[in-house]
Amino acid sequence: MSRTPDGPPPLSRNPLRLVKYVNDIRKDSIGFVGERFRLYGDMYYAPLGKTRLYVTRHPDHIREVLQTQGQKFGKTTTGNAARQLHRVLGDGLLNSNGELWKRQRKLINPAFHKRRIESHADAMVSATREMVDGWADGEVVDVSRAMMELTLRIVARILFDHDPAGETDAVAGAMRAFRDLLGTPALLPEWVPLPSIRRSKEALARMDDVVYGLIDERRRATDLDERNDLLSALVSALDDGSGMSRKQLRDELLTLFLAGHETTSHALTWTLYLLSQDTEHRSAVATEAASILEARAAKADDFPALEFAGRCLDEGMRLYPPAYVISRTALEDVEIGGYDIPKGAEVLVWIYHTHHDARWYPEPERFDPDRWLPEAVAARPKMAYLPFGGGTRTCVGKHLALMEARLILSTLAQHVELSLVAGHEVVKDPTVTLAPKHGMRMRVRRLH
Repeated sequence: MSRTPDGPPPLSRNPLRLVKYVNDIRKDSIGFVGERFRLYGDMYYAPLGKTRLYVTRHPDHIREVLQTQGQKFGKTTTGNAARQLHRVLGDGLLNSNGELWKRQRKLINPAFHKRRIESHADAMVSATREMVDGWADGEVVDVSRAMMELTLRIVARILFDHDPAGETDAVAGAMRAFRDLLGTPALLPEWVPLPSIRRSKEALARMDDVVYGLIDERRRATDLDERNDLLSALVSALDDGSGMSRKQLRDELLTLFLAGHETTSHALTWTLYLLSQDTEHRSAVATEAASILEARAAKADDFPALEFAGRCLDEGMRLYPPAYVISRTALEDVEIGGYDIPKGAEVLVWIYHTHHDARWYPEPERFDPDRWLPEAVAARPKMAYLPFGGGTRTCVGKHLALMEARLILSTLAQHVELSLVAGHEVVKDPTVTLAPKHGMRMRVRRLH
């Protein structure tokens, strides 16, 4: 007997009901899914057209999907978002499956060795200091935009050894156009002549020109061993005597660019917002930075000591996970949490709702960095927190992102205090990542 979780009635072919569904999702997808969890429990079944869709939030289910039975699931390649991701990022780590993913991950792992990542710490801190030095006391800045530009500059330097003020502006512009495209209705045909689709096509062509140009220049270089950027490391990477093709290099670079740029900027923005609403914890971050760093610039070796800043970032990513949902497709019939998931079905893991579950996080909407003290972490299910995914497909750049965010946050705390502008509307915008819809306008107070 088939064991299927409860769920809403299947969508009828009534156009009005379909339009209402699309509007409800676009208006508040987080609230929409949260209400379904309230009605149907930790996993519900919600077929959409030909897609057999299972939606879950429970850490035990997540552990099975991503870890203990992870080999029975692959990255979802169907649907509007997946098609658009593939169109821009090709077969990079985010999209690839099977043997291709294993080979690419093996080739990429050495480029993210701890020592290599830590060698970029000075560049991260230097870029942050330059940004802060350009802020005047009392000035209002859009912190969301500022963090996006900062992380863009850093990731361009780490990936390409290139300054984004030049050619990589095209890459950043393409990523913005790509994000706009993902905000279009998922059920519209791709041939609809929307301005966002036209802009994304033009931006994609410009982006390819830039990235392929950088790849070709680096493949002609004779000093790869002396360079420290990830592009050089990937060009040099070999597996059984062969390396990545030109197209594979392009796909991996753009995947790393997107993952290493937008998600880190959102993690910082949301954490700075939360600290602006909590003067006690904001002061504690500044006190820690002053005590450990005094007047000098932060270094990679300071990462473990800047512990409270790290806990604030962990809590920020719990409340506002930049990558807030994960999709997997069953490669064979499988049982998850006592339910039968047939081959070809899609499983959505709603990280946002796992992170906001009162069973794992009492008073889940409260900002509390003490949730990340060792004893509190040990008391929770391991898969109750996964801002970087989980299992074998955990984000390859996790250590890079954590170090970058912690050094940036502590450097900011050394020099400025940021306060949300009165009346600024803070709204979540869950599209490809969880961004602040209206930016984050904050007033700068220089500390010295």
